Amino acid sequence: MPHFDVTLAGELQLDLILYGVPEELPRERELVADGMMLTLGGSSTNAAHNLAALGCSVGFIARIGDDPLGRIAMQRLANIGVDVSRVKSVSGATKTGITVVLQRENWRNMVSYLGTICELTFEDLDLDYLADSRHFHLSSFYLQGGLQPRVPELFRRLKSAGLTISLDTNDDPLDCWQGGILDALQFVDVFLPNEREARKIAGTRPKTYINRSGGCCEARS
Repeated sequence: MPHFDVTLAGELQLDLILYGVPEELPRERELVADGMMLTLGGSSTNAAHNLAALGCSVGFIARIGDDPLGRIAMQRLANIGVDVSRVKSVSGATKTGITVVLQRENWRNMVSYLGTICELTFEDLDLDYLADSRHFHLSSFYLQGGLQPRVPELFRRLKSAGLTISLDTNDDPLDCWQGGILDALQFVDVFLPNEREARKIAGTRPKTYINRSGGCCEARS
C-alpha cells in the first residue's frame, strides 16, 4: 500500500492579509488598515493543510529560504500532520515567498514576492517519495518557474507509477497562459480551473449578444 494518500510539490508560504485598506492607494501617503492576519497561504500550502485536516496522509516537497517566514510556514504544516521531511531550506539572498493580500469588502488585490517559490526545480524532487502515494496534486502552475518546463515529464512519470493527478493552475501573472500547459493536461485526471482560467487556457472569449434593451450581455454556455 502507498505510504501517502496525497503528495504535493509546490509553494510553501504565508499570506499577510490586510483588511479595510482604501480602494485608492495615493502615492507617498501613510495608509491605515483596519485589521491583519498572517496565515498559511498559497494554493499548494492550503491544499496540503486542508487535506491533512480532513484526515489524509500528506507528503509535501517545497523550497523555502533560511528565514523566519519559511520556518513558521513549515512548522504550521507539520503541526497539522503534513510530512515536511523533504522540504528544502536554502540559504542566500532569495527568501521564502509571501503574498500580501489587500482585502476589500467584495474584491482584493494580491501582490506576491515569489522568492524560493519559482526556484523549485525538477532536481529538487524525490520522485520515489512523490510516487509513494495514491494521488499527486500540483497548484500554481504559472508561479512554478523553475519546475514548469518539466511538469509534463513529472506527470508522465507519476502516472506511470499508478497515481492519479490533479492540477489547479491558478492565475498567470504574465497573462500568457502557455508554458506547456496543454502538454501537461494529457496526464491530468482532475482539472480545477475557475471559469476565467478555463477560458484563458482555451483561448476563448465569452460570447456576447445585444439584449432587447440595447445592452450588451455575456452569453452563458
